[in-house]
Amino acid sequence: MLFALLFTIISCKNAIHKDSIVIKNDDSNELTFILEMNTKNNLKAEVEDFTQYLSDFIVEREPSTIYGYYLSEDGKKVTLIEKYNNSLDGIKHGKEFINGPNFENFFKFFEIETFIVLGKASDEFKNFCAENGFVIDYRESIGGYIRK
Repeated sequence: MLFALLFTIISCKNAIHKDSIVIKNDDSNELTFILEMNTKNNLKAEVEDFTQYLSDFIVEREPSTIYGYYLSEDGKKVTLIEKYNNSLDGIKHGKEFINGPNFENFFKFFEIETFIVLGKASDEFKNFCAENGFVIDYRESIGGYIRK
């Protein structure tokens, strides 16, 4: 009976990943943005309301596959994580952000302390960011995978 239970658990585990595709990070064009920011002493409730507004705004307009804000317990730090399918989607987001209605307000709430981009950012993406004043720490994969 124990053998049957073990066999069932292993079979279920393998079934979960059977239809997925594994892509080496090196072979992926996906970009992940990690922004560490301070809240410029804004009230925690106001920061939460603003980030929810931004999330609702972006989900309707932009191609990000992941977009999320994470607030420290003391309400003084925020981590923003964004994931894009490729550098062109990252540029599209950047253009819409810079030219959109939320750019000035974003910097009333946040000061970017660290902006990290993970993945193979294109030269076009890097040039766009540099031309628009974003100081970015670029990091390429040295191992790992993406499961889809």
